[in-house]
Amino acid sequence: MSHLKPLTSLRFLFALMVFVSHLNFLKISSNEFLKDLYNQVLIHGYIGVSFFFILSGFILTHVYRDKINTNKKENKKYFLARLARVYPLHFATFIIAIPLMFWGQEINGKGILLGLSNVSLTQAYLPIKEFFFSFNGPSWSISCELFFYLCFPFLLKFLSRKKLLKYIISLLLIVAIIVLPLFIDKELHHGLFYINPIFRLVDFILGIILYDLYVLSLKRKKQVNFAWLEFLAIGVFILFFSFRNSVMETYLYSSYYWIPMIGIIYVFAFQQGVLSRLLSYRLAIWLGEISFGFYMVHHLVLRYFTLGNGRFNIFSNDLTIIILLLFLSILGAFISHKYFEIPMNKWIRNKWN
Repeated sequence: MSHLKPLTSLRFLFALMVFVSHLNFLKISSNEFLKDLYNQVLIHGYIGVSFFFILSGFILTHVYRDKINTNKKENKKYFLARLARVYPLHFATFIIAIPLMFWGQEINGKGILLGLSNVSLTQAYLPIKEFFFSFNGPSWSISCELFFYLCFPFLLKFLSRKKLLKYIISLLLIVAIIVLPLFIDKELHHGLFYINPIFRLVDFILGIILYDLYVLSLKRKKQVNFAWLEFLAIGVFILFFSFRNSVMETYLYSSYYWIPMIGIIYVFAFQQGVLSRLLSYRLAIWLGEISFGFYMVHHLVLRYFTLGNGRFNIFSNDLTIIILLLFLSILGAFISHKYFEIPMNKWIRNKWN
């Protein structure tokens, strides 16, 4: 099994998109350039989550396609590995977020219920903002990922056997995601079509199917100009992004960006173009490796910094604040990855295997 280095590096770039989308203070920035940049471009960085969900299906198939479903022991090892990958940091950031959640408030029954939904990673199932964005907001996507992990062995088994049927069902699911918003109350759209694991499962399935197409392409071994294809994939992404204001907001949550995200993952998985070579440098790969930590800690860094700076008013320049937040988030991700995620991952797998 080869390490798809460019895809690892791209994880950081899309995590960075999510990071900049959370810089809400720029909405009213005194710097007109930063204010316009945020309100017109950066605020849409949430689309990075679609990349992660599709990539998750793609990478899990790459790693486990020939290992899983062979016996119960292998399936147990698979799920334990996935749980060890995401849960320790999720729980740690949940603990760190508790003071933010109950700042100046008493802990009541609702607070305990919100806490239990986070600990059990079920907060994304209810289309209620108070639930899915509680404690460490970005962890709603980990709630989705856990659901994907549970479904994966069954999806892989089904999709590997039903060659034609998998395309038919996938097409029906795509149509459903496009049509359903027309019949559901708009107030529920964000909580369902962006947050809910059941609806976001389509992104994950697309990643599984994309990997099959990728393997077929590898077997054909046709001569292709990948440098051109990489720029084309990025160009398609920019083209889709530039027409975002012409599209119903609900589709921007996921389905509108399926094509460009699929294109980027597919092309860069071949690791052969000039951009792939740049993304294969050690620094880029390192940033990709700590991207999960970056994604999980950045919002906490932002919230604690906002509290501290609001009280002591040390920093007033927005550009300085952005650079500082980015530095602290990367530093937090590095510390988390080296001194917490890796040791906890090893400990859990050794103990339970």
